[in-house]
Amino acid sequence: MPTPPEPLPPARHGTLRGAAIARRLDPTSLRLFRAAVEERSIAAAAEREAIALSAASRRIVELEERLGAALLRRHDRGVTPTAAGEALMTHLVGLFDLFDRIGADMDAFAAGERGHVRLHANMSAVSGFLPEALAGFLPAHPGIRLTLEERYSADILRAVASGAADLGLVSGTLPAEGLHVIPWRDDRLVVVLPEGHALVGRGELALADLDGVPFVGQSEETALQKFYRARAAAQGVALNERVNVSGFDGVRRMVEAGLGVAILPATAAQPYAAAMRIALRPLAEPWAARPLVIVTRAAQTLSAAARVLIAHLTRPPG
Repeated sequence: MPTPPEPLPPARHGTLRGAAIARRLDPTSLRLFRAAVEERSIAAAAEREAIALSAASRRIVELEERLGAALLRRHDRGVTPTAAGEALMTHLVGLFDLFDRIGADMDAFAAGERGHVRLHANMSAVSGFLPEALAGFLPAHPGIRLTLEERYSADILRAVASGAADLGLVSGTLPAEGLHVIPWRDDRLVVVLPEGHALVGRGELALADLDGVPFVGQSEETALQKFYRARAAAQGVALNERVNVSGFDGVRRMVEAGLGVAILPATAAQPYAAAMRIALRPLAEPWAARPLVIVTRAAQTLSAAARVLIAHLTRPPG
C-alpha cells in the first residue's frame, strides 16, 4: 500500500497570486521539480541537478509553500505529480526554452558572437545578392556557424513557420501569414533571348511581345514560374512553354541552345550574358521589379546569432 501523500505545510508568508508568485519563484527550484517529475524520484532529481538531497527536498517544499499547492505525491516508490504539479509542468516547457534562449544569447554576446543560424533561401537569392552578402559576413563572425539550404519559396515559408529554419529569403510576392517580413532587395526581371532572335532588336519587351513565342519555363514549384504564369493569364498572354527545367542555369542553357526565350531575375542572367550566346532585354511591366524579403518568426524567438545575420544583411551597401 502506498503511503498517503505528505500534508502540505502551511504557507509561511500567505498564499501569493499572479505576479507576486512569479517574483518568488527561482529557476533552480523549478528545475528540481521538473527533474523530480521526470525521474519519479527526489533523490534522482537531486543527483541529476548536482544538489544535496536534503537541500533538494527543502527547495521543493518551499516551492509548494510559495504556490500554496501540493505539487508532488510522495510514496514508497518515489513521487508523482499532483494535478497542480501537472499544470505547472505544462508551463515549464516554454519557460525553460526561454531560459535557454536567454543563456544562449548572453553566451553569444559574452563570447563575441557564437551560435548556429539555419538560413533557407530561394534560387533568386542564392544566384543573386546572397553570395556577396555572406562573403563579408562569415569572416567577420567566425563564431557563428551558418547552414544555408536552397529551397522553393513556399517550402521556405513552411520551414520558418515550423522552426526548421531560423531565417528565410523568399519572393515578396507570396503571402507570409504569421511571419515577420523584412524588406531586403529588389531584383528586376529581364527577358532572356537566344543570340540573333527576332526580338533582340527591341530595346525593351512587354509580356505581350512573348505571346505564342517558344518559351523556356521553370519547375512548377518555383515562385517565379507561378508569378509570371499568373500575370500572363491575367493579360491574356499565351506562354508557349516548350521546355521546363528546375534551375536558372538550365534555363540559360536552353535559351542559348535556341529552344525558346525566358524570364529571369537580372541577377541570374546579367553575370552570364557576356560568356553565353544570349541577349537580355528589360521586361517593361510595372511588376517587373520583384522584391526579395527576409522572413522570420516572432523577433523574441530569434537567437543573438540570427539577429546579427539580419543586421548584416539589411545594412545599407557600402
